[in-house]
Amino acid sequence: MSYLSSRKARMEKRIVSEVDDFLQILQAANGEPLDLNPVLAVSISNVICDVLMSVKFSHNDSRFIRFMELIEEGFQLFGSLEYVFFIPILRYLPGHSKTRQKIAKVTTQPPNLRLKTSKPPPPQNREEMAQFFQEVIDDHKKTFDPSHLRDLLDTYLFAIQKAKEEGVADHLFEGKDHDRQMQQIIGDMFSAGMETIKSSLHWAVLFMMHNPEHMRAAQEELDQVVGRLRLPKLEDLAYLPVTESTILEVLRISSIVPMGTTHSPIRDIKLNGFHLPRHAQVVPLLHAVHMDATLWAEPQRFDPSRFINAEGKVHKPEFFLPFGVGRRMCLGEVMARMEIFLFFSSLLHSFDVRVPAGETLPSLKGIVGVTISPNPYKVCLKPRPLGAEGVRAAGAR
Repeated sequence: MSYLSSRKARMEKRIVSEVDDFLQILQAANGEPLDLNPVLAVSISNVICDVLMSVKFSHNDSRFIRFMELIEEGFQLFGSLEYVFFIPILRYLPGHSKTRQKIAKVTTQPPNLRLKTSKPPPPQNREEMAQFFQEVIDDHKKTFDPSHLRDLLDTYLFAIQKAKEEGVADHLFEGKDHDRQMQQIIGDMFSAGMETIKSSLHWAVLFMMHNPEHMRAAQEELDQVVGRLRLPKLEDLAYLPVTESTILEVLRISSIVPMGTTHSPIRDIKLNGFHLPRHAQVVPLLHAVHMDATLWAEPQRFDPSRFINAEGKVHKPEFFLPFGVGRRMCLGEVMARMEIFLFFSSLLHSFDVRVPAGETLPSLKGIVGVTISPNPYKVCLKPRPLGAEGVRAAGAR
């Protein structure tokens, strides 16, 4: 994570490049009804691919489309098993074993037990993803240059090399499968980063459709602060309280990740009259906190002003927890905030969000799994042309 934090400017440049491509795709829709989900999926994934492994894919690359299918399938599979983490006996329900087998990296039938005439079973979800990642890892090993670290994979390879030179490799890396670790790191970053950020932006557009007055308020602020000759930059965020508070309200009311990472007390404790034994599983219910009427006035109502104080500045109360809480909160928060701001602000600066003609407002009821995502919907995007320079540069900064 120190890699991400120390390269903030470089990350912004990578995100901006993908935002510009994203806006061009939206422009090409010519205001026709559009499903943003697949476009957002590739755009957000390309940012993560670039930061992790210096790879960028086109929106119609068949290999990458398959990879995106695996990511989505993995979320659905893990979501269907989540209840077992809390009620272990449910693992004996019909279908649980089959789902676990599909998730597993390795197939359940060892090669030496297969009939000679039988074909190897098809790769399972994690196994196929591991194959995809391994190709990238192998390529990085061939082109690795310790004097020029391109991405997170190079940083990991450099850490291994440095540990060997300093004589601490036995302590840090001995007995560990380096490639498997790198596969896991990439997979974790995708799982934590792509789906959550994509869903956040998908929800943001949906809430703008339901609350056009808040969309116009953010657009007016963007016009005043950024102007009409360029798109927003990260440095503009400090001067955009309405836009930022709108994003924060989307994160609160949608609560993309309804439950935080499990914690465990290191000793027996009492909390609000309850006894929590040492090593008990404690799961933060983030959605419940964000919808608690004792903390938020009318929590079901979309109201960005709840994040703006009397001085007109953005204020985040301590019970606002979109990225979790404690030591195990989201490690990718910095990158996530950058992506959500740059994509959302650029989208509103460039387009009006509208419901397709003849259609009703899409439902705000989400699909609950590992994350809470919107039901599929389509949106019409009416261009808000920038000045001549901005149009010619297709998203000039």
